[in-house]
Amino acid sequence: MAGINSLNAVNNYSWLFNNNKSKKQDSVSQLWNAYGNFQNNATSSLAGLTEINAGLKNVMASYEDAKTSFQSEFSEAMENLSASAEKIKGYNFNVEKEGAITVTTSTDDKGVTSSTTTYSKDMQAALDAVKNFVDDYNSAVKFFGEHSSVSKRIEQLATTFGDTTYHSANYSSIGLLTNSDGSLTINEAKLADTILNDPDKVSSILGKNGLVGKTESHISFANSQADKLFPTAEEMLGDQIDTASLYTGKAYRNMAAYSNMGNLINMMF
Repeated sequence: MAGINSLNAVNNYSWLFNNNKSKKQDSVSQLWNAYGNFQNNATSSLAGLTEINAGLKNVMASYEDAKTSFQSEFSEAMENLSASAEKIKGYNFNVEKEGAITVTTSTDDKGVTSSTTTYSKDMQAALDAVKNFVDDYNSAVKFFGEHSSVSKRIEQLATTFGDTTYHSANYSSIGLLTNSDGSLTINEAKLADTILNDPDKVSSILGKNGLVGKTESHISFANSQADKLFPTAEEMLGDQIDTASLYTGKAYRNMAAYSNMGNLINMMF
């Protein structure tokens, strides 16, 4: 009887031991499965965060390219306009009247009459000086107009350089026509005639107290705003840049750390 009782006792303890072992294995299995699910999710999250990080880098690279391009175009536009304005400001529009403007008329074999206008060297030089200035002014108007939606400061400069419309009557009286955006178009025949017959008027309207003087004031104002015209990345991209930075910073490192939890579980069991 004692032997049988001892055997039964062993069997009882064996059942208890095996049962505890089984429970322990089940717990480990459940923990490992839970970790496996977590690791899969973590891996997916890491892949997503990696993609966000790469996207953010691309966006920032594009931002830097756009900013550099803008600043380069801005500097070139202001330098060119400043140089042509300086030339006009001190230009002597008194040209030799004799031969300044020559109009030649001819008739072809079909009886069609046409005329050709040629200018003296001095007159052509005067016209070219005005043309260069107008071209550079129009380039500045176009530049600020095309970028006016980038920032309020650029929009303000687009309005500033477009203010030729307020003096359109004066400008048209010497052959400069103003367009709705503030750019200028030259009526060459009228400009040449005014240079020939009233050079002082041309100097007054275009010179330091006229359009060129206003232009230099505009250039000075624009240059004083140069480092503030193009918005910062945060201003341009808004909350998205902060969100992307958050997910690619601390969160990324945390997810990487979580993915190493399996090593700890392996050592425990």
